[in-house]
Amino acid sequence: MEQVDTAASRLSGRERRPTLVSRGARSAETPTSAARFRDLMASVEVAAYVKDHEGRYTYASPCLLATFGEWMGSDWSGKTDAEIWPSHLAVLLRADDDAVRRARTLGVFTHPMPVDGGTNSFLSIEFPLPTNGHGLGLAGIYVDLTRQSKTEADRDRLAIAIEQVTELVMITDAAERITYVNSAFERVTGYGRDEAVGQNAGILRTSQQSASIHNKLWAALTRGVPWSGDLVDRRKDGSLFTGSAIITPFHDADGAIESFVTVKRDLTRERALENRSRTLARERLLITDTIRSLRPGDTPEATAQAICRRVLSHSGVKSAQFALFDLDGHSWPIGFAIAGQPDPPLTRLAPPFARHLFERASGGPWIEPWPNGPGQSYSHLIGGPGVHAVACAPVRYEQRLIGLLIVGVEGFAGDVAVTEALPALVEVADLAGALIGRDVSDRTEMRRGRDHISSTIADCAFRPVFQPIVDLRSNAIVGYEALTRFDDGASPEAFFAKAAAVDLGIDLEAVTLKASFEAQADLPRSAWLNLNASPEFIVAGGVLRDIIDGTQRHLVVEVTEHTAIADYPAFRGVVAALGAKVEIAVDDAGAGFASLRHILELRPAFVKLDRSLISGLESDNARQAMIVGLRHFAAATGCRLIAEGVETPFELAVLRSLEIPLGQGDLLGEPLPAAAYARA
Repeated sequence: MEQVDTAASRLSGRERRPTLVSRGARSAETPTSAARFRDLMASVEVAAYVKDHEGRYTYASPCLLATFGEWMGSDWSGKTDAEIWPSHLAVLLRADDDAVRRARTLGVFTHPMPVDGGTNSFLSIEFPLPTNGHGLGLAGIYVDLTRQSKTEADRDRLAIAIEQVTELVMITDAAERITYVNSAFERVTGYGRDEAVGQNAGILRTSQQSASIHNKLWAALTRGVPWSGDLVDRRKDGSLFTGSAIITPFHDADGAIESFVTVKRDLTRERALENRSRTLARERLLITDTIRSLRPGDTPEATAQAICRRVLSHSGVKSAQFALFDLDGHSWPIGFAIAGQPDPPLTRLAPPFARHLFERASGGPWIEPWPNGPGQSYSHLIGGPGVHAVACAPVRYEQRLIGLLIVGVEGFAGDVAVTEALPALVEVADLAGALIGRDVSDRTEMRRGRDHISSTIADCAFRPVFQPIVDLRSNAIVGYEALTRFDDGASPEAFFAKAAAVDLGIDLEAVTLKASFEAQADLPRSAWLNLNASPEFIVAGGVLRDIIDGTQRHLVVEVTEHTAIADYPAFRGVVAALGAKVEIAVDDAGAGFASLRHILELRPAFVKLDRSLISGLESDNARQAMIVGLRHFAAATGCRLIAEGVETPFELAVLRSLEIPLGQGDLLGEPLPAAAYARA
């Protein structure tokens, strides 16, 4: 085993350390060193460069620009590596620079660099260069180590890779750095070509692979002979796939291994179908039993607990937990069952563990080992001793991740029984999403809306504005309606409706009315003020009375139209208690609950005609007739009409011809801050 590990380490290429020459080596010492270096490099075909003490390029040879022109560009002078190269390469080059400056001697490094749309392996030789008292600059050269062989064997290997388009093909160098992948590799692994080339082949490895297979594999490859067999690898998303692989080592002219070619056929689907045929009946039975155990009308918590209990019937399952993801990224269980025990208490998951689960769940179902022991702080959340692996299946509703079904099993992550349990778990998770998804989604949206409205109230994220009410005979402003505009641009009507839906309607009305009443002090004293209030807010108690207490202004409380009043006598009593300076207006007659009976019961001083009656009035005889009727009704009941939403001169002309006394709308005056109408 030790011999194999050593060989694998030698081939892996994971270690990257600078090779520094003896401190006795001479570095450039005179102020003209940079100029001499540039003169020397101009006469040879070498990719050379000079950097100042801050790492900015001050010289690049023609060969360097020809080699890396795509990255260096025409404006390379004065730039740093971070401004030229990809971030991961810039970090490596900066580390090289720091190592040379610290050692104050020549350094030798190797690393892959992008050229001509690909990646080649380069040798970098770098040494310090004094810069006239401003610290150490650097000079260096690059040597392309990548063999550009055009032999028949290379063409044959390329032809094989291209022809095997249905098979996964990967070519690596002797250090296991990937130099080529085909399209099947991208499709099977999820890694794009640009992501894979230059990476170590270890990105595909998983601990699920048998150690004995790896031992045999490396024993064959280090002897220079091909190896074939099945390998379990990991995709980019963390899921596993099984492939039948042939790995062939290729040698250079001196007999040393220079590359490996891997050709692999993805057997995941075939193996999955085989496993599926064996477990299908068991899965269907589990799902059928789960459905039978549920009761119509159960809460999400009751449904989740029933599902957890039913999952325990699967062979080898020790625990089952149903967790939901909160808006803030936290998670908490709504169902938890442990085999052979009473239902345990539900404990909110710690934020780090919840974040881990959410990130993994975003990529799909998975199985992972579960270490037990006194140092495992989350053991009690999964089921305690006896659990050696967890299988997790995301719960979704309309493609949105809402929770996770977590099952603790007594087998190990690589066991066939554990692997076979995952498809059944996914089926149950899909069923759970369909059963409770709507309720959970509604709860989430309600919490989101409530949080937003609460923060709006706490931060006073709104402003009061006032719209004039105009006497249509004299064009004089006789009153103002107080309105609210929210900082996030939300529709006021919709925002107040959402607040009422989450039991924050009265709170929102209180803070907005208070703000409006404080701002109204700047309005002309001769004008009255209309305040909008819902029936619930008016009868809720003394909040409105406290807001308007002591005012000398004539007030009109507009009863919003979208809520019915159950007890008119009680409502009139509450209004009367507000004082003689307070009158009532019925808002938006013609919409909502503002019926004629509503008007008769409230006995308002004003009735406001809804915009739906005013729009296009000049060409609608039926609406004109209705408004004439309402005018007679108002005269008979002792109230005055206010036409809302007057927006065109034609509408205004018709209203005047119909002898409507008052009007309001953008044509007559837009809603503005009180300061815009400040009293003289």
